[in-house]
Amino acid sequence: MATPDETATAALPRHARSWNQAPTDHPRAATIPLLFTEQADARPEAAALEWADGAWSYGELAVQVRRGATALRAHGVGAGDVVAVVMRRSPAAVATILAILHAGGVYLPLGPDQPADRLTRILRDAGVRVAVHCADEPVEVPDPTIAVCADDLFNVPEDADPHWWRDRAADEAAYVIYTSGSTGAPKGVVCPHRGQTRMARGTGELRIRPDDRVLATTDLTFDVSCFEIFATLLNGACLLLAQDSTLLDSKALENIVRDRRVSVMWLSAGLFHQHAHLAPHLFAGLRVLIAGGDALSPRAVRAVLTEGRPGVFLNGYGPTENSSLSTVGRVDHLAPQAENVPIGVPVAGSTAYVVREDGTVAAPGETGELWVGGDGVALGYLGDPQKTAEHFIEDRWSPEGIRGRLYRTGDMARWREDGALEFLGRRDRQVKLRGYRVELDEVESVLSAHPHVRQTAVDVVGEGAGQRLVAAVVAHSGHRPKDLTARLHEHVRDRLPSYMVPTRIATVEALPLTSSGKVDRRSLSALATPAAPAARDDAPRDEVEEVLAGVWRDILHEDTIGRDARFSALGGTSLRATQVTAAVRERLKVPAGFGRAMIRSLVADPSLRDFAASVRNLLEGHEEPGGADTDFAAESRLDPDLRFSAPAASAPRAPRQPLLTGATGFLGVYLVDRLLREGVERVHCLIRADDPQQALARLAARMRRYGLDPEPLLDRVVPVLGELAEPHFGLSEEDWGRLARETDSIVHCGARVNFAYPYRALAPINVDGTRTVLELAAEHSTKPLHHISTIAVIAGFGTAGVTHVDEQTPLDHADRLSLGYPETKWVAENLVVEAGRRGLPVAIHRPYEVTGTVDRGVWNTDTMMCALFRTIAETGLAPDMALPLDFVPVDYTADAITHIITHQEPDGRVYHLTNPHAARLPLLVERLTAMGYPVRTVSYDTWTEKLAELTARLPDHPMAPYIGMFIEPARHSEVSVKQMYTDGVFPTFGRHNTRSAIADSGLVCPPVDARLLDTYLGQFTRTGFLAPPPAPSRAAATTRKSA
Repeated sequence: MATPDETATAALPRHARSWNQAPTDHPRAATIPLLFTEQADARPEAAALEWADGAWSYGELAVQVRRGATALRAHGVGAGDVVAVVMRRSPAAVATILAILHAGGVYLPLGPDQPADRLTRILRDAGVRVAVHCADEPVEVPDPTIAVCADDLFNVPEDADPHWWRDRAADEAAYVIYTSGSTGAPKGVVCPHRGQTRMARGTGELRIRPDDRVLATTDLTFDVSCFEIFATLLNGACLLLAQDSTLLDSKALENIVRDRRVSVMWLSAGLFHQHAHLAPHLFAGLRVLIAGGDALSPRAVRAVLTEGRPGVFLNGYGPTENSSLSTVGRVDHLAPQAENVPIGVPVAGSTAYVVREDGTVAAPGETGELWVGGDGVALGYLGDPQKTAEHFIEDRWSPEGIRGRLYRTGDMARWREDGALEFLGRRDRQVKLRGYRVELDEVESVLSAHPHVRQTAVDVVGEGAGQRLVAAVVAHSGHRPKDLTARLHEHVRDRLPSYMVPTRIATVEALPLTSSGKVDRRSLSALATPAAPAARDDAPRDEVEEVLAGVWRDILHEDTIGRDARFSALGGTSLRATQVTAAVRERLKVPAGFGRAMIRSLVADPSLRDFAASVRNLLEGHEEPGGADTDFAAESRLDPDLRFSAPAASAPRAPRQPLLTGATGFLGVYLVDRLLREGVERVHCLIRADDPQQALARLAARMRRYGLDPEPLLDRVVPVLGELAEPHFGLSEEDWGRLARETDSIVHCGARVNFAYPYRALAPINVDGTRTVLELAAEHSTKPLHHISTIAVIAGFGTAGVTHVDEQTPLDHADRLSLGYPETKWVAENLVVEAGRRGLPVAIHRPYEVTGTVDRGVWNTDTMMCALFRTIAETGLAPDMALPLDFVPVDYTADAITHIITHQEPDGRVYHLTNPHAARLPLLVERLTAMGYPVRTVSYDTWTEKLAELTARLPDHPMAPYIGMFIEPARHSEVSVKQMYTDGVFPTFGRHNTRSAIADSGLVCPPVDARLLDTYLGQFTRTGFLAPPPAPSRAAATTRKSA
């Protein structure tokens, strides 16, 4: 994170300025004693304090306060002296607090039951003059502190001088609260009067009314108790005291709320969750409920809104260093798919900024550290100017009237599009994992948001190359562990990049705890430690089987692997298959050209025994036949009975209810957003899910992950629960018929993108799914189809010697494509073309490399191009190859497709969605070098050798799934598969149709230049996908820039 001196002084972005107006209608010059005295004088007979067997009016409380102030002065307390209140929540404690302030002092609440050595250490550290205690809980104090019993404090004549407190200023200290912080070392936070008066007398829903009855629920040593006391008594309301035991019992709390007519209550997140689970109805009688102190569970919030909705429900957030509360969010509704309860907007006289690592203000939707400012910011840490300087910095952003210092909270947050803040966990739980920056709290937050998870803990275990992310979860009752684990993996993959997905998720009965009751994260390592293999009949029998069993154990995270264990049953996926292949290639020295053969074997779901037999053949130089060559012409034949003779569904350029496949993909979520914003009534989205709510939650999570706000749009999304690979998408005949009747067009964006799997493994989704789409296009009405293909379908032309391909050029040379994915897209596109010949209105869109957004660079990092960026930066080596950087940003691509859908007839035209101003790989090397990464260019062969070694040593390296493209030869060619896409091999192509179609749109594809690449690289470093450059190089780059 940037130091304060590095923080730019430039004007704030408009959104940050708009969301930090910081109204200052509160009396900024007033102190707590002044405002209390005003209330006591104005309403002496009104109830100020009530407890189980007594009450004080404001007049009676004021008398106690003046007596106590007189006694404290007699004990030598002067202006600014610290007085400890070593008492539990009680009428005497409240009076003592006010008495200290009226004597001109500063109060320090301490628990009477905390260890004596800690108490002594704090009393010394704070320089406490007097320590007040209850008669039944005496306290031992070090010299020169004086211990005074509260009973003696109030048994003196009233002789207080108002000048004692009138000489104090609102920006001077009112109290000190000691917090342990993440290190466990207690530190005293010194807070001013103004920090509490801004909430007590500021505008907004936190303001307590004179007729309110506020239940105090917080221990005095926690800063929210300050809010409870002062927000109540500085507004003429009544503060209600109750025993801790009654606050912990839901039935007892329900009785208190009813019998004592409680109208306002604060509950810490833990207590709130407990009561929301057991008795959500008990909050229904409250005027205001405030909960906070930690992230609120959406499940608990929904229960309260449904069964016990208070008049106003506020989610409160704030560190002690900003005087109890910094932001509050009113919760009137929480969408079923919401996974975070917003912490809202700044309270009166306060500001809040989300800040990037470099000290600049983040954009909406972007994660950063939360910095808070305004009248609530503490004066610093008592007696620790160094720590104060580290955490409290000059405020150059807040409105001038309240501009002082900003406090760097260490909490991670992001702004929503409406300006509300979302809390995302602690920054100090940020770790480095294989070069990635991972926010452990963010992973925990995502897991906790799953409706079947009650508790979770996440940590990194292992060392070096063996490091991995593991999670333990406690499930709500009734969920089978095996099913839940699979669902949780998918749940996290929808919301976070792949490097933040735990490799192992274990369900446990309870989380392991330390002696202090906190989660013992170190014990999570047991989850990832393989058990010693036991003797068994199906144990591996020779060296090859032993090596392969070790590879499967390492990559599939299983304790033991038997000869008959099958790859998919152990959790084998396409990603795991590429990782296994990379590891086997290195450990058994399998020739590089046999990678595809190993992938084919793993796709067939072999047992360990069968896979070992395949590998032995490869080691002997005998590649197993991969099956008969695919007859792409036969694969491209459409059912002869399929005809498009039904009436047209609608005007082709005015879709009202399109079906969108691939809606949860990177491009898919942007198409959802753009189609709805363009004005279509509803978008039907094919999504794999168990129910509509889960489907919408998946879509919403993907939209947020890729920088879009789903909330304004989801009520116009119709989830279609199905899968592309299934006949009729797996729908019942009734649902299939309904879908055919309700939809009037189709945007087919769904596909399985995998650069390792062969044609046969991908065809069920990519080819058969397209056949099903064409069936739907003919059912009930003829629906125009916009098919999202890929520019890769023309790659075969290049090695066939064809140098240029226009948009109208018929597809050919599928046998040269050399990868299963473009082969399936080639066949799917030909099916669509044939449908067009039979009368279906169609358009085909061929994007090149769909990349991050133009403004912020938000990108799906689980791609080959992102892996290439990262590999070059971290290894310092770039291949000498003329690789085009033909980038089409995802927002531009979605805008262009949507414009074509709504402005062009689907008359069979093909659109090459490519960048008219592409760059080449050397520009990336140039930009990395400019950022401080030491990168040099080496020959292609040298680079691929290094890459093969790297991915073999680190099978989960991001380039592991793509290594085969770089080292295996293309069919009928001497170049590698990836070299098919370089200048001089890949054909040039026309863009006439695309240029004409968007000429009147105002859309401009940004050139691939230094600005665009710097945007992407900056996003990669901000999000932790890419480690910053080495410090010396970075400093040198900064020096060069300033020069």
